[in-house]
Amino acid sequence: MTRSRTGTGAWITAALLAGAAIVAPAAARATAGTTVAYTTFPPSPSPTASPTPCPAIQPPSEQNTPPTAPGTPTDVQVFMTQVILRWAPATDADGIACYQVREVWNGAERVVGTFAGTVAGGSLYLPWPPGTTPSQVHQLYVVAVDTKGAVSPPSGSVSVTIYNDIVTPPSPSVSPAVVTCRVTVSSSDWWSGMSTSLTITNTTETPVSGWRLKFIFPDPGQKLTTGWSATWSQAGSEVTAANLDWNKTIAPGKSVTIGFLGSHTGSNPAPARYSLNGASCAS
Repeated sequence: MTRSRTGTGAWITAALLAGAAIVAPAAARATAGTTVAYTTFPPSPSPTASPTPCPAIQPPSEQNTPPTAPGTPTDVQVFMTQVILRWAPATDADGIACYQVREVWNGAERVVGTFAGTVAGGSLYLPWPPGTTPSQVHQLYVVAVDTKGAVSPPSGSVSVTIYNDIVTPPSPSVSPAVVTCRVTVSSSDWWSGMSTSLTITNTTETPVSGWRLKFIFPDPGQKLTTGWSATWSQAGSEVTAANLDWNKTIAPGKSVTIGFLGSHTGSNPAPARYSLNGASCAS
């Protein structure tokens, strides 16, 4: 059987029209934005800027009331150059876009940390003191920026000291002798609490007459509640235990055992960076 030229042309035309009927709806859907198919994945969006950006700050305007002042930072904790702080949130009819932690440095105001407007706290890093400068004090305060760029009055300020990692921070001189010690830890915890026992051993050949043990809580949620066999205190992340009259002397090779109760918010790592009278202890 021989197919005519006219019949062949009609068959090709019908096939092309059928293909167009299949392709056209897909193209229409893509144009409408309902369904889009890719043969390769689209490029990923650019990473979010860090720190969190704020809108461009605008000059004061009668039509734009600035936010209320945030609360003075509290719960301030310092780890090396990392600073963790919290504040009471500001309020604003236009919504808070971000918070900025600022300080006045060399006569000029500068931003040292920026946080989203949905949070009221976080951590930031300050610079090390230059050279062999033992420490530097920073006066930090918080402002709120609304979605139109208006800036709130500043919060009250809080003083933060950063100690140089080259120069040993000053510590109370309880005993003139350089002390080397070992701390043995026995700890248990439960849902939101902990109980820890610390045994301090004098590993030198010199008696320790009067002692002060220091260590840090690695997690911001760890808090000292009470303790025994020592005078206990906590400042930020640093915990201090000082001797009582009856256990003030630790003979060479001998030990004293002290302990404390505390709370945590879910993470409860072991205490770290023990020192006795300013000298590091093994643990």
